[in-house]
Amino acid sequence: MGSVKKSQSGVYITKLEKQTENCPITKDSSMGWRKWGSDNLYCNKLLDLYAQSPTHHAACDFAIASIVGNGVSFDEMGLNGDEVVPNMSQTWDDVIKGLATDYILYGSYALEVIQNRDGVTYSFYHIPLDKVRWSEYDESGEIPSYWVAPDWTEIGQVPPTQIEALNISNDMKLEKSKPYLFVFRSYSPTMNYYQQPHYSAAIKAIQSEIEFVNWDIKHITNGFAAQGVLTLPEVETDEQRQSIIDNITRMFQGSSNSNSIAIAFRNNIEDKPVEYTPITQPTTSVNLYADSNQRCINRILCAHQIPNAALIGMPDISNSGFASEADKLEVSYQLYNKLTGNANRMAVIRTLNQMFKLNGIDTQIIMRPLSFNDFGDDANVQERTKADSIDENDAKDQEEKKVEK
Repeated sequence: MGSVKKSQSGVYITKLEKQTENCPITKDSSMGWRKWGSDNLYCNKLLDLYAQSPTHHAACDFAIASIVGNGVSFDEMGLNGDEVVPNMSQTWDDVIKGLATDYILYGSYALEVIQNRDGVTYSFYHIPLDKVRWSEYDESGEIPSYWVAPDWTEIGQVPPTQIEALNISNDMKLEKSKPYLFVFRSYSPTMNYYQQPHYSAAIKAIQSEIEFVNWDIKHITNGFAAQGVLTLPEVETDEQRQSIIDNITRMFQGSSNSNSIAIAFRNNIEDKPVEYTPITQPTTSVNLYADSNQRCINRILCAHQIPNAALIGMPDISNSGFASEADKLEVSYQLYNKLTGNANRMAVIRTLNQMFKLNGIDTQIIMRPLSFNDFGDDANVQERTKADSIDENDAKDQEEKKVEK
């Protein structure tokens, strides 16, 4: 169920009352901003997923790298990269990587815009999205401002700062040296304020993989058991007991006899004096969750729309008939670009094109793309390639001379 409100500009604002699975609850904090999750820390949960899931971490890094590529090609744009900078301390490659990281992790990103003292040019700074919270929609259906805090768990000590929103589609007159915040937002059928990352359908699979990793470490640290139990006659003193244990330990433990044993003492000497009971350990538990874990990995890759696991560094044992692994990776990467890579890249580049226009640069940003068949212009690579070719030619000449003889 939900309520629909019509603003004076004719824009309909839908407020959903029912929680959608895997989506954060957004509530009014009564302090001017909307909570991002019931505890206002949903972004931290997404960061935890990124930090703990190996497959998800690698998939996000690959998606970020595909956006950044090999950096901005200022030569093709006809610009001097040393002069066209976003601010005094960063390059555009730095800013783009920050925006790309937030977009992949959260589905959104924030860029602070400040008009310089000359009243003509602007400086741009990437603001990590986990520091930003949304204000309520105004009567025109727009978010008028955002709130920025260095740590939302410590707002009692460092209160958030309210920053006016920058709407690049309107002709806003910006005040000199005053910060404005542009936040990229796209249409989402499940969220009215904060965005959902495109991998949100795999959140449960990511959580499952994290639990499989936890199970592995618990199984390793707690799952090792003794190989058997050796029962000996009772001894009178603790010193005698420890001496026997030390002697047997030296006999059976070590690299040449890599077994562990458990030792117990009988209370009644009239029973069997010595008894050894082997412990049979289950062998099926090792691969108990292997199939389930692989399904989780497949679901994570599917949510990221990565067609080949080798793109993120995972082994690929399939026989697809390609002439080389590089060709297969290149085709897989081109498919990824068609599915989602190009759209992700343009979600960042279109915004930066608008920022370039603010500084009077009416030139579209050109990014140097990644290529799995391109080993770059590294001089060392060229020298090694040249040396390898010389060695191959020498080997062929020697073989031909042997044949002639």
